[in-house]
Amino acid sequence: MNQSFYLDRASGWHALHPLTKLAVAFALIVAAFSVRWDFISVALFVFVVFPLTVWGKISREVLRATVTIILPLAVSLALIQGFFFPGAQDVLFQIGPFALKREGLEFAFVTATRLMLIAGAGLLVVYATHPADLALALVQAGAPYPLAYIIVTAIQLLPEMQARAEGILNAQQARGLETTGDLRVRVAAFVPLIAPLVYGALENVQERALALDARAFRAPRAKTSWRELRDTQFQKGARMLLVVFSSLLILYALFSPLVLR
Repeated sequence: MNQSFYLDRASGWHALHPLTKLAVAFALIVAAFSVRWDFISVALFVFVVFPLTVWGKISREVLRATVTIILPLAVSLALIQGFFFPGAQDVLFQIGPFALKREGLEFAFVTATRLMLIAGAGLLVVYATHPADLALALVQAGAPYPLAYIIVTAIQLLPEMQARAEGILNAQQARGLETTGDLRVRVAAFVPLIAPLVYGALENVQERALALDARAFRAPRAKTSWRELRDTQFQKGARMLLVVFSSLLILYALFSPLVLR
């Protein structure tokens, strides 16, 4: 069973070093929050993230997951911020006591597109990077081994929970539980899912702890790995440039308001 989001594809994006992919994602997110243009996140997603997903042969999966994650958030942001954004004055139309305001919609658009870029950049990394490679790259970069393990475990948690929930749901259906129908039926079907899912997660944590102790996780000696990461001087230079670029953007975002006063 695949317990991660990793999609094994033969592509140039997959072949890059995990730190290079992380540097690209970090630079994209920093640019989205640093550049003062409402459409910067959309531009970065269309002209950077999407071409990289095509190069990595994961465009369909990334787009589907991004829409699934962002669409409900975007709708809720538009409704809440559009009607209740503090200090907004430009009313577009009014429904009884509630007025939809332009400033609120603009704020909702910027926030939703930033979240879209964050989701797309994150999926671009996790779909094309094996968790073991990511952990090894972080350790080789100087991160503590426990921290690298926690990061990888967090990435693996959601697909594990999804697979466990699907198995529990299939078992409940085999026992005659009705899971399809109107909202009331779906909510009623969700309740018997909670307890087995929580107990199974706790059991999984215990199994992981026992396995880590058996493999001398807390031993003070340096850890070894049978996996090898391919890196090049070009990628190292590119990562350095991306870090410098991100740092300059952060400085620009911090000090440009003071300079423009």
